[in-house]
Amino acid sequence: MKLYRLFGEKKEYLMGKKAFIFDMDGTLIDSMEHWIVPREEFPDGWEGKREFIRGKYETSVPFKPYALELLQFLKQHQIPVCIASDTPRQLSDGVFKRLGLGDLIDFYLGSDDVGTSKHQSTAIYHAAAERFGLAPAECIVVEDRGKFCHTAKEDGFGVLGVYDRFSKHELPEMQEYADHFVMDFGELLALAGE
Repeated sequence: MKLYRLFGEKKEYLMGKKAFIFDMDGTLIDSMEHWIVPREEFPDGWEGKREFIRGKYETSVPFKPYALELLQFLKQHQIPVCIASDTPRQLSDGVFKRLGLGDLIDFYLGSDDVGTSKHQSTAIYHAAAERFGLAPAECIVVEDRGKFCHTAKEDGFGVLGVYDRFSKHELPEMQEYADHFVMDFGELLALAGE
């Protein structure tokens, strides 16, 4: 089913789109409160912070509101979905297993898979589109950060911005560059129900 029809033909930016490329932290899962803890607070520096994050992923990080329902809805309608995250897959294994993310997406790309982070390049979005066999203009990047909405839009992707309290300072940039901005994914699901 075409995305445009799936969401009630309410949003023009969905025309011609065929797949979703989701960020993970702050977008699908509510984990940013753990990522913002400075690594200097850990005796082992970055390694200590990684283990702290791993523990949170394995025990307590939840889905963002309506993220699970949206992923289930897209899966039900056979819409291709991937995660493109700066978090290496090995680090995210715990949250994948606990929340069942692997059953809801087609594949996962971490910045380690493309050799660069989103802060330096949009390579991860292009790698995801290529793996889908699609052009950037046929994909929707879903992000909680204004700067990543901006760079994805400049590279020709459709962009859906979603609110996260830890990046609210980037809200003006997100709202400027996102084709559609939502406070949570319930707003997007509501379009499908109209």
